[in-house]
Amino acid sequence: MHNVTVGEDVALSAEAVWAVIGDFSGIRKWATLVEAETTEETPEGKVRTLTMPGGRVVKERLVESGDHHYAYTLPRPDMVDYVSTVSVKPGGPDASRIQLIVRFVPKDEGAVGELTEQLTKFCRGNLKAMKRALGLA
Repeated sequence: MHNVTVGEDVALSAEAVWAVIGDFSGIRKWATLVEAETTEETPEGKVRTLTMPGGRVVKERLVESGDHHYAYTLPRPDMVDYVSTVSVKPGGPDASRIQLIVRFVPKDEGAVGELTEQLTKFCRGNLKAMKRALGLA
C-alpha cells in the first residue's frame, strides 16, 4: 500500500479545528466545491453522497472514526484500494496539527508516481480549504 501524507500545524486547539473539519456528515463547512451533501446509514455503514460541480456524484463510506479522526473509502476505477484519513493532533491549548493521509493501491503499479502527485495536490487543496474555513488562510 502506498501513502500520501500532508499536514500543517495551526494556532487553534484541536477541539476548535475539529468543530469545523471533523463532521463526516458536514463536509460543506469547509469543502466549498461540494454543491450538495447527504448522509445515510446503509448495511455497509454510513455513506455520504457528495454532488460536485458539473453534477458529478461521489459516494464515500465511513470506515473508522474516533476522537479527532475519521477515515473513509470510495470506489475508484484506477484503484484496488483507497482509504483517506482526516485527523487533528492536539498540540496544546492553542495549537494542533491537521493531517490528511491517503493510503492506496493502484490497479497499475506503473501509475504510482502520477497518482501520488495527484493525491498530494488533492490533499494540499483540502488543507488549504480547511484553513480558509478556520479563518487561517
